[in-house]
Amino acid sequence: MKTVMCCLLIIVFLTGCQQGAVKVSAGPNGPWIVTEDGAIYAYNGSGWDQKEPPGTADDIAICGTFLTVLTKPDAQGRRFVKSRDVYGGDWTTYPSLGPAKLKQVACDGYEPVVIVSMELMTFPDSVYKYYRDTQSWKNIQSSVSAISIMNSRLFYLSPNITTGNVWSRYVDDGSSTRWGDSLVAYRIAGDANGVPWVATNATSNPLYKWDTNNHRWTSGFPSGPVYDMDIESYIRMYILSDPKISGGGYTVYSHELYSGVWTTYPLPSR
Repeated sequence: MKTVMCCLLIIVFLTGCQQGAVKVSAGPNGPWIVTEDGAIYAYNGSGWDQKEPPGTADDIAICGTFLTVLTKPDAQGRRFVKSRDVYGGDWTTYPSLGPAKLKQVACDGYEPVVIVSMELMTFPDSVYKYYRDTQSWKNIQSSVSAISIMNSRLFYLSPNITTGNVWSRYVDDGSSTRWGDSLVAYRIAGDANGVPWVATNATSNPLYKWDTNNHRWTSGFPSGPVYDMDIESYIRMYILSDPKISGGGYTVYSHELYSGVWTTYPLPSR
């Protein structure tokens, strides 16, 4: 009923009901998004091409041409990790992680990575990676609330920490590096230079970048609240921010990391 009312209200102005985004990922030629109804769209330079129908995904991640999705819950409430090439082809469905709740998906090359919550236990959320050589999932990091992967480096946020919760490490091995000792972030995206960008829960200007010369966090990137973010190499950041769309989801923006230019994208319609 809410969707019908939305379309009736704006039909004078649009050919369909605008769809905001709930997830964004940097694709090979621009942003890809998931809308509230679970459809997947890719930006083609002037508009959006629907790549998958409603009901497909709750989250996506793209590494090169490798598309990984976290599916919508099935009738039993189970969610699965699937992948395919961004240009088409059959889906690969990965083994279930049992009763675990899957929260966020990422990818390391052609291998999916996911945040897992063991709901019936008191353990903190953990990161699992699927290894193609062993065809199995492996726990690679414990105590996380959000992740980003770029060039085989895992950027992550630790939960329940009041000071300095931004960390990184190589996906497959190595010790973790803590970035600063005071900033508390709730969104994170790593760039191709190995530097994290984060967003706090502030409603205005929440974006911060690590200053590698002075070893501190720097702000001053004007934006509204950040609901999701991803980075294309070290060139461009995509974020979801206000205004919220009446049909569900948020507005899509890009931020050029060198020039500072912001772009607002049109939204797909149904």
